[in-house]
Formats: sequence, C-alpha cells, structure tokens
Amino acid sequence: MSTRSRTRLSGWISWPLLLCAAGVGLVPYFALSGGGLVAKVQAFQLWLLAIPLLILALFLLRRRWLFSVAVALLLGIGLIPNLQPNTNNVTASQSLKGLTVLSFNTLKAGADGSELADMIKQSEPDVLVLVETSEPLHQKLQALGALEHLPYRTAEVPTGGERDTVIFSKTPLKERVGELGTDATGWYSLPIVDLETTYGPVTVAGIHIFPPLGDGAKWKHGFDAVTDWAARQDSSQVILAGDFNAVRAHPELRRLSSNFPDADGLWPSSSWPADRAFPTLIGIDHILARGMSSTTFSSHGVSGSDHLAIRATLQPTR
Repeated sequence: MSTRSRTRLSGWISWPLLLCAAGVGLVPYFALSGGGLVAKVQAFQLWLLAIPLLILALFLLRRRWLFSVAVALLLGIGLIPNLQPNTNNVTASQSLKGLTVLSFNTLKAGADGSELADMIKQSEPDVLVLVETSEPLHQKLQALGALEHLPYRTAEVPTGGERDTVIFSKTPLKERVGELGTDATGWYSLPIVDLETTYGPVTVAGIHIFPPLGDGAKWKHGFDAVTDWAARQDSSQVILAGDFNAVRAHPELRRLSSNFPDADGLWPSSSWPADRAFPTLIGIDHILARGMSSTTFSSHGVSGSDHLAIRATLQPTR
C-alpha cells in the first residue's frame, strides 16, 4: 500500500474516532431521551472519558495534530460537568461543631443492623436519613442503642407502603405532609422536616428518586418535582440527602446542585455499587445543602447494601 493510500485510510479512521470522542464529551449536555438510554450513558460518562483519552494518545502518536487538539477540547468539555467549583465558604471553626448528616440506602433493609449501628454510634450524626429502610431494622438499631441520641423521627415505613425513607433527628422536628407526595414524585413520597438547631431553622428532605432504568420520563418527573420544590423553599438553610439515582454528568442533578452544592466537593465521590469485588464506580448518593457548606465528607461501607453510606459535616455559610 502506498503512503498516499495509508494517509487516506488514516483520514477515514480519524473522523469516526473524532465523532466517538465527541459523543462521550458532549453527552452530559444532552436532554433525556430514548427511554432513559442517554441517562444511563451519562451515569458512567466519567469512566467513558477513558475513550477520548485513548483516542487522544493515538492521534498524538500518529501526529494528527488538529485531531489531537479537537479531542483534547472534547475531553475537557466532557470533564467540566463532573467537577464542582469550590463553593466551600467556611473553614472548620473551633467554636462551631457543625451539623453532621449521615445518609444511607439500606437496600430494602437488607443492611447488617449491627454494622450499621456501630457506624451510627461512631458517626454521631445530628440527622440520619435512611433510604429503602424498614421498621424491623429500626427496631434492631434501637435495641443496639444506635438511636438513643436520635429520638425524633418521621412517620413509619410499613412494608409495601408509599414511603421507604425515614429521617431521624437529634433535635425536635416538625414533619411536613403532602409536599412531595406520590402524586408529585411519581413514585414514593419523600419525608420533609423542619428542625430547630443551634444554627437556626433547617429544613431537611429525605430523597429517593426513581432510577432511570426502564422509565426515563418517570425519573425526570421525580427529579423535576424535587428541584421545583427546593426552589420554592423560604428557609435559608435547606438540606437534601439520600439516593438521587443521578451523577453530576446528568443535567438534572447539575440544575439542582447549582443552588444546592454537593457536600463531597470538587471531585465527585462514588457510592455504588458497593457489594462487588471491584470498587464503587459512580456517585448516586448525595448530601446537597443551601445556606450551609461542608467542612468534612466521608463514605462508609455496610454489609448487605449495594450503597455506601455518606457523611458530611455542615456549617452555616453566612
């Protein structure tokens, strides 16, 4: 094959590779479509950036400079949505302990009660949000003394009921009813409470949004309901914690977190799947806050669930 023929063949290969890199780099900006297919790709988009990275290396080796520049730009464009600018406006203060929030999806209450009890005792949260939970699990946690410092809680979650999330609190709470019910979310109702804390009134919502697996429209409907509700809150301090079934590459989460920064900071943490032989891949569990900023963030494993628990300490930004 002549040099000219090899150059022509290389050009034909370069364009499909560039289009592939464009697809990965631009997919975080696409609206949901195709029964949730785009949302599923977006969920793993951060890992898929390895594809344009390899393509960039190939173009550099082949000295395809214009293509290299184009892929490098697409790589940066694809990375940006996954990053959150440093919105931490506070430094840990010795005079303020901070409000500690612990959130965990117990995967239909299959989580090991003893391990969870130990984690709660060690974390000493002011607010505990349990998703996919059950009353038998709560009874075991109570028997093990894990809920002694969290005497206040939202309504029960009977098996087969319309709610699977409970908020426990160290301080008295007032539960709101009907604001994010099943009609609004299209799935489970979400508990909402108003707390009186040493940092002033704080509103907390326990989040569990329908996964974008078989019904992307239902997922988006639930997300829009939470986003619209959050935008209407008058309270200066609002916390959203739970299983959002979304990562930063999803435009829906970015729209919400533009006013409610994620507690895990610049780089996204991962929390799922936690029950495999390999490390967790994506971060679908979040603690988002308005009017408060995180000073610490960590994740913890508990047997029996495919989620990691996440813990954040929040302090007022004002």
